[in-house]
Amino acid sequence: MAWLYQRGKKWWIGYYDEKGKRVRRSIGDSREVAEVALGRVEAEMKKNNPDYSMFDSEDTGDANGMDLHLSKQRLTTYPAVRSVVNVRELFARIYEQLGFEVLKSQEDFPHYVLAIDGKPICAHVVVRSRDFLALNLDPQVCDRIICWIDDWRDAPIPTLELSQYYDFY
Repeated sequence: MAWLYQRGKKWWIGYYDEKGKRVRRSIGDSREVAEVALGRVEAEMKKNNPDYSMFDSEDTGDANGMDLHLSKQRLTTYPAVRSVVNVRELFARIYEQLGFEVLKSQEDFPHYVLAIDGKPICAHVVVRSRDFLALNLDPQVCDRIICWIDDWRDAPIPTLELSQYYDFY
């Protein structure tokens, strides 16, 4: 079993490893990042002990049902993802593995014109998917939201949550 807790302004996760040793890790100031890290630890615990019945079945697809089997990259250079620039840099690390080709990259809306399976799509990058709504961006102009944390489950367009492709340890 793994748990999440806060000390001062810092969020921590705690769990017992396979040898029964108590492990505690400081994650940072963001509860959302700590929740993602907690999910990663729980997924690893389930992988190492399939009989551990506390967890749901693992989902390896994205919001569009694409079957994505990527090995998670270690995220050591970004202790906290706080800006669109951070998210764009992380997307640049893995876009080819996700099956995208970058046709155009710009600072204006939308940030990218991408191609997947030869079909061009427009994509915009935000830290949280709800930021797309807060910025009053037009979903009719954009085909996909690329974000670090997907907190907008009823988004009118598909969302690609990058945090699921990175390991925090």
